[in-house]
Amino acid sequence: IDDEIPKGPDIIWTFKLDLRANDLAINYDPHDLRLLNGEFVEFTLSVESTGQECLEAVAQRLELREITYFSLWYFNKQNQQRWIDLEKALKKQLDKYGLEPTVYFGVLFYIPSVTQLQQEITRYQYYLQLKKDVLEGRITCALDQAIRLASLAVQADFGDFNRYDSQDFLQKFALFPIDWIQDERVLEEATQKVAILYQSFRGLSAPEAEMLYMQEVEKMEGYGQESYQAKDNTGIDITLGSCLDGIFVKYKNGRSPLLYRWHEINNMSHNRSFFGLELSNREESVQFQTFKLSRNPAVQ
Repeated sequence: IDDEIPKGPDIIWTFKLDLRANDLAINYDPHDLRLLNGEFVEFTLSVESTGQECLEAVAQRLELREITYFSLWYFNKQNQQRWIDLEKALKKQLDKYGLEPTVYFGVLFYIPSVTQLQQEITRYQYYLQLKKDVLEGRITCALDQAIRLASLAVQADFGDFNRYDSQDFLQKFALFPIDWIQDERVLEEATQKVAILYQSFRGLSAPEAEMLYMQEVEKMEGYGQESYQAKDNTGIDITLGSCLDGIFVKYKNGRSPLLYRWHEINNMSHNRSFFGLELSNREESVQFQTFKLSRNPAVQ
């Protein structure tokens, strides 16, 4: 195992190709962890290793000090994203609830302004998460916004090179939200506009282009939101989620959405089937049926 890779007390990091299974202790099992840049890293995990120990090992590997904004997540057996409980043994959570022995690193807590981020590596990881959110369709953007974001991403990821003027080259990369543009003609025109607009960002360093990208995204609908399908206390289908301002409820029947702001919320409770809010301006708590969702630390 490479001695230059930081190690936690119960976690040993190595690239997949360097792992020698015969060298593993009996009480250690190999797991994959996917970083935000798409890289898979394999690590060995003891029965008692906590989520926090694993997260700290990731932070060491990335030389990341502002760890507060990040956490680990996995896909449960229903193929839904769930956050790791950092205080509990990671292996037990994956064995009991996980679809596969893979853990993902990502942003848990979003912030009102990316200028709050102090460390360059923090800003880079945050940029990778926001780009992922855009490309996977979690953040709503209009066509002109998507073209501007794609142009900034090309500058951030590839820099100043003449070959990126080529539309053929750009078509090899994911520039727009997945399954967003179905019309090939529209996609071709949008890609050509990216190639043209990209010229205006020449000379920007990667951190500068990443910052402009993040400042664009933080103003868009869906930024910093995490939501689940649920029902209100009358059985009506809703979308329940957290955002920078509080807990929101969106109805599918056309009813106006609700927002419970953080300063109005005295306490939150959650069990396997229900999520409740105790509000400062109400005597009775507000209850929602959450279909046995796992605990979400983003709204605790």
